[in-house]
Amino acid sequence: MVKKSKVLLNAAFGIILCIIVIPCLFLLGSKVGQPNTQQAEVYYLVSPSNTLKSIDVDVTETETVEAARTLLEKMKEQPKKDGMVSAVPHQVDFLSVRLENQTAYVDVSASYLALRNAQEVVCRSALVWTLTSLPDIQYVQLSVEGRNLRTDEGVEVGAMNRENVCIDAEISAETTEYAILQLYFTNSSANAFMIEDRVVEVNANQAREKTILEQLIAGPLESGYYPTVSPDVKIREVTTTDDGICYVNLSQDFLTKPAADSVSETLVVYSIVNSLCELDNVDKVQFLVEGEKIENLQKSLDYSKPFTAVSDITPLLTNTVK
Repeated sequence: MVKKSKVLLNAAFGIILCIIVIPCLFLLGSKVGQPNTQQAEVYYLVSPSNTLKSIDVDVTETETVEAARTLLEKMKEQPKKDGMVSAVPHQVDFLSVRLENQTAYVDVSASYLALRNAQEVVCRSALVWTLTSLPDIQYVQLSVEGRNLRTDEGVEVGAMNRENVCIDAEISAETTEYAILQLYFTNSSANAFMIEDRVVEVNANQAREKTILEQLIAGPLESGYYPTVSPDVKIREVTTTDDGICYVNLSQDFLTKPAADSVSETLVVYSIVNSLCELDNVDKVQFLVEGEKIENLQKSLDYSKPFTAVSDITPLLTNTVK
């Protein structure tokens, strides 16, 4: 009787052990057979709004440089979501990628140099944001057929990170989109315009005109570009009427504090005017200070009427006194 009880007890113990151990072995086996994955982002262009949006992807490569190659390949593919297209033009090829000190060095084909300004900025921004979604990549540096990428002015474009796209962390993700802005800054001599194409994350509920002013006040991101508007200037209000006049209401610092002593009043004004007039709905800019028209001031410019954009600032700088 005792022997029979022991047999039954051992059998019951064996059954319980199988119930516990077999599922654990099954889960362990599935873990062993499944490669480690990490989540990354691939940025695509949303057409026709020309905004950038990301799609989450799983990357199985354990080596960061291999994971980067996979993301570059995915960037060239056409996404399956409606309205999304590759931000990398079909004629641009990725020739190589290497990783050093958390910087991904990406070499692209010479066809990259034929991209138009906005197209190049979108492609470059999507590339930076995609690769820096990998935790071991903080910067991206581009080269074309082995030569470091340069701006039209010959200034070398160095290592880029997400700050080069100027993200506003306070904007809610539900109301954001990407926009391409043309911002007018100046050179080291403050005697000419330097135009920076910048991709920024903007609030869809905020006027694009205010975003432009905020970016001008924040200053340039490109090397060799210099600010025109003082960081002390505050935006009181900005509105654009149906007839294309943008009313820009700024603080008193607008009249008294240029970005630097070498920056003239004319350069400050027209950097704002030209930047705003790049928008389709803005034809002219009327300045206000603390809500009032600027009148009876010893200034070289006439603020009583709206300003229009100029194609060349040099004659105006020559004919006005700072």
